[in-house]
Amino acid sequence: MRKTALATLLFVVLTGGAEDARGVPLAVDGHFADWSGSTPVCSDPAGDGAGIDFGRVWARGDSERLTMRFEVGREINLQSGNEITLLVDGDGNPGTGRKMQGLGAELVWRFGARSGTIWRGGRMVAIEQADIGIRQAPTVSSTEFEVSFSRQSADGTRVLTGPDAALVLVDGSSDHGDRLPDAGPAALPLADAPRAAPPVVSLERESPDDVRILTWNVLFDGLFKRPAPFLRVLKTIDPDVICFQEVWSHTAQEAADQVSLALPGSTWHGEHTTDGLVVSRYPFLDARAIDEAGNYWALVDLPDDRYGTDLSVVSAHPPCCDNEEGRQRELDGIAAWLRDLVTPGGLDLAPGTPLVVAGDMNLVGGARQVRTLVAGDIADEAAFGPSHAPDWDGTALSDAEPRHAGGLDTFTWRDEKGSFAPGRLDYIVYSDSVARLANAFVLAAEELPTDVLERYGLRRDDTLKTSDHLPVVADLTLAAARARAGTGE
Repeated sequence: MRKTALATLLFVVLTGGAEDARGVPLAVDGHFADWSGSTPVCSDPAGDGAGIDFGRVWARGDSERLTMRFEVGREINLQSGNEITLLVDGDGNPGTGRKMQGLGAELVWRFGARSGTIWRGGRMVAIEQADIGIRQAPTVSSTEFEVSFSRQSADGTRVLTGPDAALVLVDGSSDHGDRLPDAGPAALPLADAPRAAPPVVSLERESPDDVRILTWNVLFDGLFKRPAPFLRVLKTIDPDVICFQEVWSHTAQEAADQVSLALPGSTWHGEHTTDGLVVSRYPFLDARAIDEAGNYWALVDLPDDRYGTDLSVVSAHPPCCDNEEGRQRELDGIAAWLRDLVTPGGLDLAPGTPLVVAGDMNLVGGARQVRTLVAGDIADEAAFGPSHAPDWDGTALSDAEPRHAGGLDTFTWRDEKGSFAPGRLDYIVYSDSVARLANAFVLAAEELPTDVLERYGLRRDDTLKTSDHLPVVADLTLAAARARAGTGE
């Protein structure tokens, strides 16, 4: 992607009161429905920018965080390949902070460089993403983004003090580009309303017959190297089918035996190749490697007396980081496999068998790859055959999109010592024509109330000690099970 262009100036009102926020804090998830009814604090005419063409900007604040949404006019990755800089005058006083773009900035953040500075002790001090608790979405490319910052840095410095605040967005990649607004700033008060509590996410199943899927990247065989917190988390989640990633030095059956230490009431089964691994409390009818990279497919033999169907599961772990080509190739292969599962004469899967794809997908590049995963949009049709909507009814799969239990975040990976902001890398997608999503959550133990931790026997640092990835859970109510329940069988 080409770099973005020029300087954009924006001073923004941050009202953030109860009427604006409607009593619920914003979820930074890459979806924008929760901004509905909010008036943009600034907008810019279309077509007056070279490269990036800024559009509308929204912003809200509460006592803890500043959250904004902005349009960039073209598809970019926010964390690389751009020179967009955000400046925040946290007190509305141009005489304090670093003198830039006509304001005194207490916070400067460079999105493409993933670094910034804050005003502390009369000077600017270098910071990284964890220092100001950055949350941003989507993790893949987009034409608009949500970004949230803590008003207090990790060392306790109150960066955004209010009561007035101002924002500046600067695209410094060239001398020709957009600026927003075209002329004149707008400075309005930063509200200090208490942060509303998010809706509760239950850790329990709606029904004992719901099939609970867990995907978890265990970070370099952590399931065996750091067993105690893993076993506490596994006992809490109590899954039926698990897709593990980064179990490299142990077999799937060894992983299944490890799970049985946390959940001894079942005989656990394992199937795997290289990095694709599935563990289940039910036996397997079939299991095969999808490719040489280790992405794996298994057909789980669900009990006939409870479900009347089996379960098709793909455990996936495409390559990470800048390997966009390799990741697309593996996702194309998975999409082709799903096509053949639901196409007569393909892999001869029984029609109506619920389909699940789960794993650490490493979706940090182009949004096209999300479409490949969910909608079967194959990039290299010459090599992998035609694109094909993978659900039985000829539609795309559904994305469980779980949020944190105890919070509104949707990220599944974080590295407090790294430069990248927390991101959504781990996915569970499923065939909603034959399965209903009953519950879904990402488990970050440090966010749970003390009484919940005590109820489940968890420790607050359990998911911090296990892996850089969080466990991701989805409960599916299968149509065949619902039908049997309706007949009284």
